[in-house]
Amino acid sequence: MHVKSNVTYWGMAGKREVKRKVNSIETRYLGTQYVNWTLIKKDGSSGMSGLTERRKFEEWAKGIYEIHE
Repeated sequence: MHVKSNVTYWGMAGKREVKRKVNSIETRYLGTQYVNWTLIKKDGSSGMSGLTERRKFEEWAKGIYEIHE
């Protein structure tokens, strides 16, 4: 799945379904792209943030949960 900024994606963390909002996509370290994301909690509030290689994030993402304008 091709990821974009300002979109919330869902995927699996173990047996749980989790949602992560993509804040930005950064290019670092000899052209490697990283996704800066924020966890969306069950109550809709923001949780911890993380940085993941774009390739790995795209493998993790199962679908789009919400698009933010």
